[in-house]
Amino acid sequence: MQSIKNLLLLSCRSPFLDDSKVYCPLANLYLKSYVNQHLPGVHVVVGDDDYDLTLASVEPFDAIGISIATPQRFEALTLAGLIKERWPDKIVIAGGPHVKHYCDEMLQLRVFDYLVPFDGEKSLTRIVAGKATGRVVSDVLTRTEVLSQPRPDRKSANAVSVLRRYSYHLAGRSATTMMTARGCPEQCSFCEDAMTSVRWSSLGNIKDELNDIYRLGYGGVYIFDDLFAISLSKIRPICEEMHRLDLVYRCNAQARYFTKWGDEMARLLADTGCCEVAFGAESGSQKILDNVRKRCTVEQNYKTVQYAKKQGLIIKAFILLGLPGETWETLAQTEEFIRNAGFDDFQCAVYMPFRGTQIRSAIEKGGLVDLIIRPAGIDGEVTGAYGTIGGNTAYEVSTSALSSEDLRTFRDYLVMRYRPSSHKRRWEDQDKFFDQGSITGPHAEENPVRQDHRRLVHEELLDTI
Repeated sequence: MQSIKNLLLLSCRSPFLDDSKVYCPLANLYLKSYVNQHLPGVHVVVGDDDYDLTLASVEPFDAIGISIATPQRFEALTLAGLIKERWPDKIVIAGGPHVKHYCDEMLQLRVFDYLVPFDGEKSLTRIVAGKATGRVVSDVLTRTEVLSQPRPDRKSANAVSVLRRYSYHLAGRSATTMMTARGCPEQCSFCEDAMTSVRWSSLGNIKDELNDIYRLGYGGVYIFDDLFAISLSKIRPICEEMHRLDLVYRCNAQARYFTKWGDEMARLLADTGCCEVAFGAESGSQKILDNVRKRCTVEQNYKTVQYAKKQGLIIKAFILLGLPGETWETLAQTEEFIRNAGFDDFQCAVYMPFRGTQIRSAIEKGGLVDLIIRPAGIDGEVTGAYGTIGGNTAYEVSTSALSSEDLRTFRDYLVMRYRPSSHKRRWEDQDKFFDQGSITGPHAEENPVRQDHRRLVHEELLDTI
């Protein structure tokens, strides 16, 4: 294969989202920097999902790299097919989480010349240099390589133009996203990233990137790491640098780590400009937490909220229904947690057993998992979208005690009953039982019509437990 001189990196459209222009395409900005550093003679351009079906933007390039998440697989196949139909000699490279977990299926699709299932930097550079020896090009960056890798491009005219197309806000400020580490040490059996090596960027590189963000005029940053609030000594200098630059920030946490440090962790975040902490509470049932190897307790989830609120932090919980072993009783325990924990917001979805998770692997091997998959995709696969247009989610699993429709009913009930801002469009569009003008939040005083409706719905649900 000859080397590539002009490379276009694209992100697929996400037609299942209300707004796909929220989080910038970080992965492709990382790839651009890496290829530019190691192959400075190659012209690399980052696009996003603004390509059109005439594909005019594709024509000048020798190769096109497409980043694919599972919900985007049909869009990616359509795009690759159009490119190959018009320009059979153009090289099409697929990467991203879908390639990682569905590589065998992707090999059957001849429209993709190369598949990159893991870290893309080294693999893409090998392909572009003409040194790839097969269709599947697999490389993983070591901890040392991640320490020294170039930060995502935020300086070139191309990168700045792409970044400006995305709109994300924190505490009323224009914000963007970044990562300080890759991987997650936790064992959660429902997660694709479980037990992946944690590889931190160097503090110097992180500071440089924060300065790039500051110079672009952003006032905030979402630290996109699976777990950021994990160690006081590790994150303190990063937090202090964000504070020095007057950047507000949002980060992710996990109850076991957060409660280990308690007030000290919450105070560090609050004192350095953190405006929101998000954490995976998943369930209010200890049985469910144990079933999915969460390695924390319901009590620790409560305490995480308490520590955060004590320091004035906004805190958001991620709730996941339909995990193995879910029953009406465990759902009732989750509602109790939502009602009493005191967090500011929550996002509620029904679990989907992605390929690459321990749960999906156990099901495929015939293990004793109390979960049945009902694939909704036209290819017989789960859709892969936890959040969809209008604050909806997918309902593709059932347990021995609960059908998919039971999970739909209860999830809709939780969203309507507690009206989290993460699902605002959902309850605003569908709540027809009371005056919208009286809604001010999850603890707003209820009028009698609303009280009667909710009492009846709740009694119906409780009657089935």
